[in-house]
Amino acid sequence: MTDQLTDEKPAVPAEQAPRARQSLVLPIALPLVTLAIIGLVLFGFSRVLLSTSAHAATFVALIVAIAIMVVAITVATRQRLSNGSLFSMIAAIAGIAMVAGGLAIVAIGTGETKGPTSLAVTLTAGPGAAANGYTQTALQFKAGQPTSLQFNNTDPGVQHNVVIFAEDPAKNPQATALFTGEVVNGPTRVTYAVPALDAGTYFFHCQVHPTTMTGTIEAGAGPGAVGVVAEGLAFNTKQLDLTAGQPTKLLFENKDAGTPHNLAIYDDSSKSVTLFQGEQFPGVDTRTYDIPALNEGTYYFQCDVHPVMNGTVVVGPAGGGSASASAAAGASPSG
Repeated sequence: MTDQLTDEKPAVPAEQAPRARQSLVLPIALPLVTLAIIGLVLFGFSRVLLSTSAHAATFVALIVAIAIMVVAITVATRQRLSNGSLFSMIAAIAGIAMVAGGLAIVAIGTGETKGPTSLAVTLTAGPGAAANGYTQTALQFKAGQPTSLQFNNTDPGVQHNVVIFAEDPAKNPQATALFTGEVVNGPTRVTYAVPALDAGTYFFHCQVHPTTMTGTIEAGAGPGAVGVVAEGLAFNTKQLDLTAGQPTKLLFENKDAGTPHNLAIYDDSSKSVTLFQGEQFPGVDTRTYDIPALNEGTYYFQCDVHPVMNGTVVVGPAGGGSASASAAAGASPSG
């Protein structure tokens, strides 16, 4: 009967309900899945490029660009493209990227640089350095290893730099420079990349003030090289940190003009057993002492000419390093 008609829509048959839900989900899920796949491909591709050298990355990018162009042309020439075909093409591009990256790494190599690690050493030109010299006058390098010489010019408005020689330029004005650092106006920090030096003693000065700003470099054959300065009838450190079971090259600098000093190591302050006794020599001069391997323990050192100049030797286990003594090499004298 017509009076019983309503505005209600006919119910959807049960067998058509899943199809209706699918028609609503696919337009939302398909773009999300596609974006996720593209993101994974881009992430993997970026890992490939980052793991290769610059030339290898260029090669891989070129191959992948060609692959993308081929896929784009294929898509453009087809009247109809199914989702499965599209995913297959994306997977093909990803596979080409990975294969090209692997071939590039094998043929060209990675972006990693191999070689000895650079050792960092600090040198300072303080205020008045033109007359007073560098703050540190005895530096320790490791033989056969490049050094990052971190030069800190804190002398306001004054130019300084570092030049390294195999011979003392004060004695041989014709000595050839092994390294010449950039001249910088203070206050400025600059890092010099000094190439590896063979084991031995070297000399450095400021190109602008070559007579007043001088110093020595001891390139040790092993990791145990340390330095000590005698000045004003005092050592610049009260403790030497050495490594047990290995010899040590010690650069000893006597800055007291005309006054003899040395450095000797004894079992304790009673000096009943002599473990090492360095040559006595007047300043201003330097000597490289070859201290024999010592057992782990605590010992006593002094200047035999002036026993009031003394301190403690701490011989630690391998791996403990000798940082304290190395750092102390450029410190101010201890009064």
